[in-house]
Amino acid sequence: MRKLLERHRAEGNNFPLIGGHRGCICSHLENTIPAMEEGIRRGADYLEIDIQLTKDGIPVVFHDVEIEAMTGLPGYIHDYTYSELRNAIGLETFEDVMRWGRRNDVNFALELKGMTAFTDKPNLDLIHPMIEVIRGTDMFDNTEAFGIDYRLLKLVKSIERKMDIGMIVPFIPTDPVELMKEFDAMIYLSYVFNLTPEMIRRLQDAGYFVSGAILRDMKLVDYAIESKVDMFEFDRPELIEKI
Repeated sequence: MRKLLERHRAEGNNFPLIGGHRGCICSHLENTIPAMEEGIRRGADYLEIDIQLTKDGIPVVFHDVEIEAMTGLPGYIHDYTYSELRNAIGLETFEDVMRWGRRNDVNFALELKGMTAFTDKPNLDLIHPMIEVIRGTDMFDNTEAFGIDYRLLKLVKSIERKMDIGMIVPFIPTDPVELMKEFDAMIYLSYVFNLTPEMIRRLQDAGYFVSGAILRDMKLVDYAIESKVDMFEFDRPELIEKI
């Protein structure tokens, strides 16, 4: 992901990179390879996907933390084996997605999901196998992991310095640059309405990249473009007219 962002900036592009959110909204199930393929076909520059850990220790790509609405199964991803989940709903292993991404030179933003009170141990247990998959598929240059649990992000960097991280910052820190330095992060993600143009420029001048995160309101999309964030995610990348 870093190389994509650096190349985009070096080429003088003033239009943000567009991420396909969970692949895209289409006839295919979200967070599956067909949805990802469709997201790229519709113009996504990279893909935002969600990573969780099954009961038998397999990283899978799935968004919902509480899964009954989508699977009919009560509880959480970590309550079930991959086989049980696969039988309930079509979902991808993280390794299969990374192998597909390597073959097709796709870039990914990997969200570390969780509800800390109920998923703390599985979240911590996810990091080692997730990094092993990225290492085994040689996808360090094509991925960054991000989330709201800064302990997980610290753990990622302590295990593998080559792994880039992004920080979801749902508040306005007194010094966003110092926050990024503290965690050795690459991407600053926030609600775009919490980002002033001055804050964006300061982060970019310090060498960081700024994401407007997931956007659905076209007014906020216009603001993200005008304020020159580096990237944002969108459910329907084909609706964004790139300049």
